[in-house]
Amino acid sequence: MDILNIFVSLIPILGPLVFLVILRQSAKVGMSLSMILIIVFGLLVWQIDLNVIFGSIGIGIHKAITIMYILFGAITLVNTLKNTKAIKRINNGFLAVSTDKRVLVILIAFLFGGLIEGASGFGTPATITGPLMVAIGINPFVAAVIALVADSVPVSFGAVGTPITVGLGTEASDIPNLITQIDLFAGVFIPLIVVSLYVFISGEYKENKFKRILEFVPFTLVVGILYTLTAFGVTRLIGYEFTSIISPIVVMLVTIVMARKNFLLPKRKQETVETVNEMSLLKAWSPYIIVVALLLITRTAFVKEILLSVNFLNITDILNTGMTSGFEILYSPGSVLIIAAIFASFYQGRNFKAFKKSIVDSKSVLINASLALIPTLIMVTIFINSNQNGGDGVGMTTFLAMKLSGLFGEYWLIGSPILGAIGSFVSGSATVSTLTFGNVQTIVANELGLNVYLVLATQVLGAAIGNMICVHNVVAAGSVVGLDKEEGNIIRITIIPAIIYLLLVIVVALIIA
Repeated sequence: MDILNIFVSLIPILGPLVFLVILRQSAKVGMSLSMILIIVFGLLVWQIDLNVIFGSIGIGIHKAITIMYILFGAITLVNTLKNTKAIKRINNGFLAVSTDKRVLVILIAFLFGGLIEGASGFGTPATITGPLMVAIGINPFVAAVIALVADSVPVSFGAVGTPITVGLGTEASDIPNLITQIDLFAGVFIPLIVVSLYVFISGEYKENKFKRILEFVPFTLVVGILYTLTAFGVTRLIGYEFTSIISPIVVMLVTIVMARKNFLLPKRKQETVETVNEMSLLKAWSPYIIVVALLLITRTAFVKEILLSVNFLNITDILNTGMTSGFEILYSPGSVLIIAAIFASFYQGRNFKAFKKSIVDSKSVLINASLALIPTLIMVTIFINSNQNGGDGVGMTTFLAMKLSGLFGEYWLIGSPILGAIGSFVSGSATVSTLTFGNVQTIVANELGLNVYLVLATQVLGAAIGNMICVHNVVAAGSVVGLDKEEGNIIRITIIPAIIYLLLVIVVALIIA
């Protein structure tokens, strides 16, 4: 019976891996099958309350709508900028910094994406940076992969420190300090990993791929060191809430100067790109400036409280199960993105046509994405709320965590980031992962006599790593660049850098311990 319980608790992990990665099914098919499996086995084996099953269906659909709203905002903004031709001007601006796309993927995906993560979170960065990379001529599949992998290091402090403030519910400064200490030796390699991925999968480099990577090692390591050192300092001197906001801005400015001066870059004949620009760079970027500004303003305590009070779309205690789902529409990044799209339509296009056309263009993408997101989030909700059952009242999350702790024992610092990664892989949120497993991590650490703060730091880092491969982030990143049925292929590639980052975190944590 124990083996059967282990199998059922692993369905949210094995389902996507088997159906999407191994059998190459689309997310619509693969996640629907995974959802059916967890419903059937949840009822038969876990004896989950029937109200929880029906409630999870309602909550799953509701959560899918909240994500689709963000996705709608992101797609609408990109399509509006295409219609006003601002995206072409942004493209020319990037090419003025460097024509080498290895530089540009660091600037767009890692640094600009990091800033969006620090201001917003909620999977927003990949939906914004993916289309920007497509605009500079990067293949949509490559853009989706790069956007997901790059959005990793900043996630530990994403959305103004939410993974720590909400996820851990603690003010202990040792945890964020330890996160940045570990990242000094682990997260520092993410820019190099991003460039390596681009070289291997873009198709731009037919031969001498290792040479194309090696010649970029100095540049990527300097960017990585600058980022992790800045994060290290900001966390200690200013506060972890600002780590993923200040660090990307500072390093982005330095990286632009380095690229323009060709510092630590391969010595090559400078390519000149002659373009006729009908729009100023500031005007083209103005919608994104609006996005960042509004996200930062809406995350301040006073404004946040006002926006969160508009909660008529929330679901509370569905079917008396205690399950809730929030949709504070004014606080959602989707609203910010829609406002920026409307602004772009009027400011850049001088009428409402660009925005109206972008809505029509977004329809088919949203329908396809919803068919994958709804079963995914129903499955996740059942998994998280499986403690409401006719058995011993132990949920799948706790059961799985305790089995892992028994497997790793005194080497729990190997298991703790893995558990964090599993949490965000399933739920799609570093915050939810830490909320779900934080208490278990604390109990295990105390029982084994481990440094609780170090264990929780690895939990948060693991949750950030799982963000690369979680299904609904993959669906969103693929949808916004126009991909369909590529979710399994995306995960098949993103899981490699996820494992590399995870191993680096484990090694550094063990050394610190």
